[in-house]
Amino acid sequence: MNNTTKGIAYTIVQTLHRSRKYWVYKARDNTTGKFVVLKTNDRQWRNDPTCIQALREEGEAGLKLNHPYIRKTIGLFEDDGALYLVSEFVEGETLDEILAQSHFKITFELARKWTLQLLEALNYAHQSGILHLNLNPANIFITSSQDIKITGFGKDPQSWKYANPEEYKYHPILFTAPEVFLGHKPFDFRADLYSVGIIAYLLFCGQLPWSLDLRLSPSAQKSKTLEQIVINPNLLSKLMPEWLFKILNKALMIEPSLRFDNAEEMHSAIISELDIPYIPSTTKAEAISSQTTLEKGTTFSAPDESSYFKKPNLSESGFSEKEKSIKSSSKNKNQEQQIVITTDPALEKMKKTLRIIGIISAGIVIYIIFKYVIIKGIQNTIKAKQESSVVTPFVTESTVPNQLLELNAVEGDSTIIGSMESDADPDEFPPHTVLIPSFYISPYEITMEQWAMVFPGNKLKDEERDLPITNVSFDEVIQYCNEKSVLDGFQPCYEYIDSYIVCDFKASGYRLPTEAEWEFAAKEGKYDTPYIYSGSNKIDQVAWYIENSEGHSHPVGEKKNNKLKLYDMSGNVSEWVWDWYAPYSANVLTALAGPESGTDRVVRGGSWKDPAREVRITNRTYAKPYNKTTYIGFRVVRSK
Repeated sequence: MNNTTKGIAYTIVQTLHRSRKYWVYKARDNTTGKFVVLKTNDRQWRNDPTCIQALREEGEAGLKLNHPYIRKTIGLFEDDGALYLVSEFVEGETLDEILAQSHFKITFELARKWTLQLLEALNYAHQSGILHLNLNPANIFITSSQDIKITGFGKDPQSWKYANPEEYKYHPILFTAPEVFLGHKPFDFRADLYSVGIIAYLLFCGQLPWSLDLRLSPSAQKSKTLEQIVINPNLLSKLMPEWLFKILNKALMIEPSLRFDNAEEMHSAIISELDIPYIPSTTKAEAISSQTTLEKGTTFSAPDESSYFKKPNLSESGFSEKEKSIKSSSKNKNQEQQIVITTDPALEKMKKTLRIIGIISAGIVIYIIFKYVIIKGIQNTIKAKQESSVVTPFVTESTVPNQLLELNAVEGDSTIIGSMESDADPDEFPPHTVLIPSFYISPYEITMEQWAMVFPGNKLKDEERDLPITNVSFDEVIQYCNEKSVLDGFQPCYEYIDSYIVCDFKASGYRLPTEAEWEFAAKEGKYDTPYIYSGSNKIDQVAWYIENSEGHSHPVGEKKNNKLKLYDMSGNVSEWVWDWYAPYSANVLTALAGPESGTDRVVRGGSWKDPAREVRITNRTYAKPYNKTTYIGFRVVRSK
């Protein structure tokens, strides 16, 4: 891959992200040796003028920005008919990923630091005439030095419409300003301040400013937030002082004119810890209704150009003259709507006492659980991990009786893993020879009934028993394998050592297949048939995918099996496998040797929601170990 204009060559080393329209790669600049990020359109969108223009606009906006808290854009180039956006590679995790880690604690000082850095970066971008309009935890990187790096400037303001609801802990749409969500153009700088307000509240309090009904779609959830008060004062946390609560409340006003005029003003308010006037808790529904009844062509008012980056004019009282007038006006107009937030000392004392009692009680419970674990002979390390990764049990009318899992024998052989096809994805190269030891594999994806054998409890409908289990994280699957092994009289394969999972491939218990074992089985083992899909070149014979699934998974085993009598290796639900996701290495000679570490686990097989291309045997994808989705399940193997 070459930049033909400058003669710079890049080598792709890893796929970082895949979406409906774009691929994002980690690549090496062969001239400097440094890592960069390459973003390009998916093959089917490379000739789409809208997608090409969107990528170009993102690159051109990024080239105008040079700030320590904004990911640097390096350039744009074309290669083999495809447009590539080159950006700085950031070592770290997104804020969305960090928030998904239950053990990660964000202190008040760290939350304050990141909020101020967001405002500094936005202030700089706004001075350059560039809005973000998509600011959310998924495009905020946290570096190894615990600083932020913002990505995504110049993207389509409506790009959140295409975000996968199950890919993010907090969907991007939830952080979108109401005027952007409703399409009320033109937008101004205050739209980004609304997003900062939500992010800051999440950082300080560990929750969003409003309650959500998770049964609804992200768009419906967003609409519901517009029917609630700006911030419920009852949600005021001890982690957030009253002055900060008022600042964030102002940033989250539905009407842009009631927010801070610019990022610098909000930054100064936090630095100075200004006790700004509390804006009455008018419901968002009322504000929206007044906005949506405007005549066609009416837009939100923009602040005076001269006011964009002025320092607040503070009086001796600590309030700007503008803020004093707002406070005075609010009192005169609607005295009863003023909310005074106070702290009752007696109540605080009672809370403190209850917290102490709660800690003591929790200690007693933990001790009892610990004793029970020892008696049952289950390793402490496994159970400790389980406590941080609680599995949601199914409730059944009656306990599902335990049964041994059905397994099919797979005779080992030497095989080629990967694809030699010219249209294969980059992460399917290079094809390499691997020695596969013999093993046993479940002919079906693990079902909801089989899951309930290990985690019983709630009602499981008859029609659900043969559906593949989904909404289970990688860590929960590891727990299932160990618990099921104990139930069936086998030696568990997995052990936690300092929060790191180790697999004993010589143990007799259930485990996940390695990536090579999975592909070998999908290719029909020693038969090594050159099918595109597992068992056939005709996808409808063997797979549930987007064209025939009707938008959901199906009972296992309804499609044709392959020569090893394995079902649904292509489609229905994608399947967790053991390996960390990384580029293939030609030096890997055995199926049991994979990458020693990583951030994502490999997922194989494609699912009911995927197009045919992603259901191919050699197609690779990945997910964070803590991710839970409606389209990822698993099957198990045992070593011979």
